[in-house]
Amino acid sequence: MGKKKNRSQAFAEDPRRNLPTNARSLIADVSNDITVPYFSGVLSPVDDTLIQQGNGKGLKIYDEIERDTHAGSMLQKRKGRLIARAWEVQPGGDRPIDKEAADFCEQRLRKLPFDQATEDMLDATLKGFSVLETVWDRDGKNIVPVALKDIDQRRIVFGRDWRPRLLTWTAITEGIELPERKFMVHRVGVKGNNPYGLGLGSSLFWPVLFKREGIAFWLHFLEKFAGPTVVGKTPYGTLSDEQGKLLQTLQRAQTASAITVPIGTDVEFLEASRSGSVTYEQFLEYWDRQISIAVTGETLTTQAGSAGGNRALGEVHQEELDTRADRDGDLASGTLKRDLLTWMVEYNFPGAAVPDVWRVRQKNEKAEAETRKTKAEAAESGAKALRTIVAESARFDDDAVAREYIVSFAITDNLSDRTIDAMVAARADFAGGAVTEEPDIFPGGDPAAFSASRLKKKR
Repeated sequence: MGKKKNRSQAFAEDPRRNLPTNARSLIADVSNDITVPYFSGVLSPVDDTLIQQGNGKGLKIYDEIERDTHAGSMLQKRKGRLIARAWEVQPGGDRPIDKEAADFCEQRLRKLPFDQATEDMLDATLKGFSVLETVWDRDGKNIVPVALKDIDQRRIVFGRDWRPRLLTWTAITEGIELPERKFMVHRVGVKGNNPYGLGLGSSLFWPVLFKREGIAFWLHFLEKFAGPTVVGKTPYGTLSDEQGKLLQTLQRAQTASAITVPIGTDVEFLEASRSGSVTYEQFLEYWDRQISIAVTGETLTTQAGSAGGNRALGEVHQEELDTRADRDGDLASGTLKRDLLTWMVEYNFPGAAVPDVWRVRQKNEKAEAETRKTKAEAAESGAKALRTIVAESARFDDDAVAREYIVSFAITDNLSDRTIDAMVAARADFAGGAVTEEPDIFPGGDPAAFSASRLKKKR
């Protein structure tokens, strides 16, 4: 009596079985997501920093981050790291039409300010998303993009279908519906059903704010040191008018080289003083380091000359910056393929596979040279050891014994039987060659010991 098939086996072996209806659709969608508020069909951002600190400015508060000299520089450094790379278009398939579509897309991208468009897309790194409008035109029989214009994110909202809607004076809340193949949306930090993404602005807002407040306190402190406070002491009973005149005189003393005061008035200079080891400069450097870590993952720009700013650490930080640029490039490539390249192929090469566009990381020639040198040295050492083993196997007259001796070393594990048989047959030629050094790799010290141990096992 045959064994009964369990339910999972029966399901796997029956390709005709229909899928349940709920398996074909998304259940945890935006319509029942309690973490994403929406009103009148338009979704709202879920960025806590934007909600709590926006004060009606919306994403404009993140524009203020870029006005900080250090934060703006770090953001440009990260963008520039990617944009400085060369880019290439790769066909999406092996058919002639796939390659023709890839060549067409590459030619059209080279006629656009593609680097500028990429930089505009990377604004999503700070704000969570960016939007570029595509302007199309005809070029002979082809429909081609002639311009990519970035749109201020404050003019865009997203519907429950994640499609962008443009806010206008006549549709200030829900926005107007936009046509297909027109607006390219690039997102970063997307989690769950949040079409607005989550950029670095959410975390950079605080260090930039604390740094700005620290600078204000520092300026106030420097003002106290630059000009000491003048204190005038008047006798009891001095009239208020006289005290007012004296106050005006003392205020002019901040810039005057000499003043006159009534007899009996005592004038002193109150110098600002402070104690403690923490300075305002250290406070600001701390927040600069936090900004650097958040944006590029490195801190050498704020630690120049310190013990931590050595060459080895610099190489580690450079690798971290390259890794983040790789991530930015992968996300940008995905957006370009999903939107712009797909639209160009659909317009001009229906049925062709959509190509990919990549920003290629520059090769580290020094590291590659060192790797090649290490591999060459390892290969030379292995070949030398193998020659010695085969030469020593020539001491055995029996081919089977010689072969067993050769394969007893781990260095031959990756060799085929055909190769080993060839070495056994040519072992006499190896023995006649010049082997200047014999590494200590033989079991028992020499082949004679190997042969003796083998004979002992047979007995």
